[in-house]
Amino acid sequence: MPDNVLFEGGAGETVRRKLLHECDIHTLLRLPTGIFYAQGVKANVLFFDRKPAERDAWTERLWIYDMRTNKHFTLKTNTLQRADLDGFVTCYHADNRHERKATWSESEPNGSVAVLQLR
Repeated sequence: MPDNVLFEGGAGETVRRKLLHECDIHTLLRLPTGIFYAQGVKANVLFFDRKPAERDAWTERLWIYDMRTNKHFTLKTNTLQRADLDGFVTCYHADNRHERKATWSESEPNGSVAVLQLR
């Protein structure tokens, strides 16, 4: 999904609220520009578990993997390959996602993984 769904108002905000109240969004993969759309459009992949609708948001903790830093892809000459996702796959740990560790912090700005505690 484009960045505007995650951060802006209007229809994006409506989608975001619905997802938060009906899903446990546990992972955000921030993709480099140029993969799906014209250069400059930022896209993301959300990973979530569907839950029964609730008044309060299900999401308590969000794991973010950022592929945007120092990565440049195009639709024709430098396309995203499966090997480009190896770092994400290695860190993802589907069987024990609650034990993921952050590699990014203010003191370690070169890391690509952040964990946000939302509640």
